[in-house]
Amino acid sequence: MEGRNTMLNRNGLGYISLVVAAYMIGVSNLWKFPTLVLEYGLSGVVFYSIMVALMIPMISAAMESTKNRRYELVEFYNREFNTLWPAMAFFLFDILLLAYYPTVSGWLLRELAPAEVLPSGVGSALVLLLFFAVLTVTLMKGGTHTMDAMVVSLLIAFTALILASWTLYSHIGATGMMPAFGKQLTQVLSWKGVSGKMLVDTAEQAAYSVGIGMGFYLLLGGFLPKKVSPVKVATIGVVLDTLSVLLSTLIAVMAISTPPTVGIGGSDIVTSALPKTLESGGMTAVLYFLYLAFFFAALSSMIPLGEVVTRVLMELSTKPLNPRRMPGFRRRSVLMAMSFTLLLGLLLVAAGEYGGVDAVGTLDTAVETFILFGAVLEVLAVLYGKEYVSLPLKAGSYPGIIAVFLLGTLAVWGMVTGKMVIPLSILIAVLGLAVLPGNFWRRHLRM
Repeated sequence: MEGRNTMLNRNGLGYISLVVAAYMIGVSNLWKFPTLVLEYGLSGVVFYSIMVALMIPMISAAMESTKNRRYELVEFYNREFNTLWPAMAFFLFDILLLAYYPTVSGWLLRELAPAEVLPSGVGSALVLLLFFAVLTVTLMKGGTHTMDAMVVSLLIAFTALILASWTLYSHIGATGMMPAFGKQLTQVLSWKGVSGKMLVDTAEQAAYSVGIGMGFYLLLGGFLPKKVSPVKVATIGVVLDTLSVLLSTLIAVMAISTPPTVGIGGSDIVTSALPKTLESGGMTAVLYFLYLAFFFAALSSMIPLGEVVTRVLMELSTKPLNPRRMPGFRRRSVLMAMSFTLLLGLLLVAAGEYGGVDAVGTLDTAVETFILFGAVLEVLAVLYGKEYVSLPLKAGSYPGIIAVFLLGTLAVWGMVTGKMVIPLSILIAVLGLAVLPGNFWRRHLRM
């Protein structure tokens, strides 16, 4: 009976919402959003809030699309649109994201060992191996194990953020720095106007933060219990995600308000200045809480991306006729997908550390731009007027679809005018690979 109750809990609104929140809350919540707030102030917060609100119906529509037909990702596009390329676009971009995401996540983790003891290139490679070891074992388990791992990772990350915030707040109060904190917070949250760059940056972060545009909501919808409302799941997930970014911003502002203070501006505030400030101020405990938050927030987002890549690979491969061999088939699929992605990640680390290439920054620009267009791909059922998506959900999705498409176009235009040749080439190359005939992919991915 206890096991049955556990399964019932896993099928409930609360548990599924935690799974979605775990997917949404990633490393960008802990550093990218605070960086944007430090740069754009209250105007950035307001536009970000508008964008995530517009994306709730889009996320709901994506889950509703596969919930009513119980489709897998490849199956959805094959049956509904007689095409394969959107599924392959998600597959390829999720591989890119998984390849460089641990490197971004390792910014703080690498601080655990001094550079003279552990060179940054070696540290990046070790962090990459650590993430992929945990990710591979989790994905091999499959089923409810992956969701359980996501929820546990989320709870640990949130607990670490709360402890970091409370410890830092107590330190500020005990050292009489509360007026400086209030002044800094007022300065950060001042209205700094609206610009095209601000609109694109915050829209990309909103789409990136809530995770739409990477195929997971379509995948989750196919397994969503009938009684669970996609709108409620999406809303709760976005609320928890927004709480995490606000909490992270509060931590960043408190940290830069304490001696030795640092100026406002630049992404290195969170990735470099913040650790140095905490260590110099005797707040190493806060830093260790942030190490925990970074690792588990990254893991909770990597697991569903790995699940998307694995399931697409499984759908395009030759399945065993004997159901008893399915666990082995899944394990082979995971090993194949994760081994290739890990190799790509190690190549990116080598290019960045020893080749002088800004691999992370380059891929970040390409992936974030794709995510805006990927958000539209996830809600194609709305655009095509499928009867199983309700009229209110369709109507609510259109403002977000129009906004992300226009801002995605603006982001591409920014690449062109800014002569960002490499990110633009990656974007074009991956989309070009995705539109190759379905038989090509089935022939080359068959195991």
